[in-house]
Amino acid sequence: MKFIIPLCLLFISCGHHLQKESFSNQWIQLFNGKDINDWNVKITGYPLNNNYGNTFRVEDGILKVRYDAYKKFDEKFGHIFYKQKYSHYLLGVEYRFTGEQCPGGPDWAYRNSGAMLHSQNPESMLQNQDFPISIEVHIGQTKKIPHTRNGC
Repeated sequence: MKFIIPLCLLFISCGHHLQKESFSNQWIQLFNGKDINDWNVKITGYPLNNNYGNTFRVEDGILKVRYDAYKKFDEKFGHIFYKQKYSHYLLGVEYRFTGEQCPGGPDWAYRNSGAMLHSQNPESMLQNQDFPISIEVHIGQTKKIPHTRNGC
């Protein structure tokens, strides 16, 4: 089953020092449709920029997150960070969830992805740190888990 969820957010930081700056109408497209050379990859359990199993890749101009090289998920949470920091965001993303969940993936993360709008610097993440400290928008599908009554 394929899910398409367009997301368009406007996130503007209004710190005192930014109020004095004028906003530019010259937005920068971060993803070039060719490669992830301008991005840093962090996967739990691996050093920065070890893209275990080629998890993050570009195919046919689309940035994809694929788990075909994983035998099981093993809590290998992955994140991708743009090389440069920004304080003003206009984020447009189209998500498509296809295929099945990677074996061993947590139920809460079923067809789950997100966009970090503000995040800890990936260089400061510990090798076994699951998630960066961040402000994030999550997009996902709730997996139907059989309901059981235990009298509580």
